[in-house]
Amino acid sequence: MLLLPLLTLAGVFGRKGDDSFVVGDALASLGFTWSIEAALALFVMLIGLQSWLVLLRDRESRALQLRFSDSLRQRLYAAIAGARWSFLVERHSGELLNVLTTEVQRIGAGTHFLVRVFTVSLSALAYAFVAFRMSPGLASLAVGTCLFLWLLLRSTDSLSRQSGALLGEANRNLFSRTQDFLSILKLVKIHGEEAGNIDRFCRAVDVVTDRFEDFHKANTRAQMFFRVGGALALALLTYVALELMELSPARLLVMLAIFVRMLPQVAEISNGRQQLLHMLPAFEAWRALFAACERQRDTMAPAGRAAPMTDSIVLDRVDFCHGRSHHHLHVERLTIPAMSTTAIIGESGSGKTTLLDLLSGLLVPDGGDIRVDGLPLGQVPGWRRSIAYIPQETMIQSGAIRENLAWGNEALGDGELWHALSLAALDGLVRKLPNGLDTEVGERGVKLSGGEKQRLALARALLRKPTLLILDEATSALDPDNHRLVLDTVRSLHGSMTVLVVTHRHEELAGLIDGVVAVDDGLVGEWRMAAEVVA
Repeated sequence: MLLLPLLTLAGVFGRKGDDSFVVGDALASLGFTWSIEAALALFVMLIGLQSWLVLLRDRESRALQLRFSDSLRQRLYAAIAGARWSFLVERHSGELLNVLTTEVQRIGAGTHFLVRVFTVSLSALAYAFVAFRMSPGLASLAVGTCLFLWLLLRSTDSLSRQSGALLGEANRNLFSRTQDFLSILKLVKIHGEEAGNIDRFCRAVDVVTDRFEDFHKANTRAQMFFRVGGALALALLTYVALELMELSPARLLVMLAIFVRMLPQVAEISNGRQQLLHMLPAFEAWRALFAACERQRDTMAPAGRAAPMTDSIVLDRVDFCHGRSHHHLHVERLTIPAMSTTAIIGESGSGKTTLLDLLSGLLVPDGGDIRVDGLPLGQVPGWRRSIAYIPQETMIQSGAIRENLAWGNEALGDGELWHALSLAALDGLVRKLPNGLDTEVGERGVKLSGGEKQRLALARALLRKPTLLILDEATSALDPDNHRLVLDTVRSLHGSMTVLVVTHRHEELAGLIDGVVAVDDGLVGEWRMAAEVVA
């Protein structure tokens, strides 16, 4: 399309310096002399300039797409991290992971099409401008034909949006099923249920594939109709140009070249529109989850220096009810003395863990008041930084022992790490390992035994130098030797920090605890001296 008019200006087709070409006048005013060599050199220069601009465009559009996707992912990650625990536990982890990965990736792809639609639209306007300068009547017919074909392609709009919503639902189901499978993989292996799980996973994958294929079929069908319509329009324009307008061959070739270039651009604009509509449900899923997390933002005081506790924790007429269950917890009056070791006892499901979640600030009571040294819990600076929590199911991350110990505090030196391991009675084992502190523990600490993981978690907790140490049935699954080692460590901490030990067997803690709090079917009793309970 560029070469033909340049050669015409050079006189190759017998009309040197054709005044009807605007570019010819502009170059002539600059003293440019036309020749075949000059036309070809100008052609190469212009193509080189265009290629450079296309390179810049593609780089910037890709960078824009990546920055936008990263921004969405980071904002949502921060919103999830800052949301209330009571809100997060009601969400399936597969849903969160799906939006953070697949849905954000779909949004990024949609952003790419949005940028392409913008740049292609500018190119189409430039082609239309040149066409109108050459033949307003024929250009009007060409533009009208392109708009008509574009309107035909809009018939798939609703189908694209619906297909995008169904794809998002299928992806959520696939992620949820995958998360569930990985969480119970050991049980699946023990029970020999691999075949059934594989079948369910394959069905979920097939649904995702079907959703992609449905959209692709509709999109390619529309493109086929567009190509056929374009061929008919091209034939019509050729007939009008030759029989009614009697255009010269050079002008006809340029007009046809413009039209042939505009048709794919109109098709690309329409295809980009379909891709955007297909992506919109993913963006709506991101926006809905982000807004929900923002509405449920945690109101705890921002983290800072760990708050000291010198007096007590007081719960006064505290009520809490889980949103999706009938479980209810009530505390009339409970005072836990600072620097004491307290056993929290009760049957499974009685509300012990809920009480701990209230004390740590993960859950906000529906009524009543929780105070630390007289200050409302939500206003205590750095309260969660002053807590060390060890659950029954130990949470060990993949990586080395050093990384697990220094979790959240990279400035710790080897001496502090070894001291914590010594307190947890784990230093002897680590010294025997070939790589010592740099020994890899495997995913979720699979290379360690249950007792070793529990003692590693205890050492990690002690490195936080907590004001409040919570052991939520942390010793219930340990063998007698490891159980004794953990209790010996807790005994060595007596009087240096406030310790809460959740247990079913408080009798075995005799001589270790100062007081007992009983939880019975959601009712939390008063703090009582351990001697009184034993008596």
